[in-house]
Amino acid sequence: MANNKKMLNLLMRRKAAGLTQKQLANIVDVSSKSISLYETGAVFPRRDILDKLAAALNCEPKDLI
Repeated sequence: MANNKKMLNLLMRRKAAGLTQKQLANIVDVSSKSISLYETGAVFPRRDILDKLAAALNCEPKDLI
């Protein structure tokens, strides 16, 4: 599902956690390209991936959107 809104909260939380896109991708079990697409808003993550991202970044899924 495409989303024009950038997921800037995902980007900010990832950087605050001191993680690279590749590191977060490894934790969540997706490609680093997927993380890039999520952060730019080109692709919106599926709900299960959004939940994994939130868990990895110690926040709620709604905090990333």
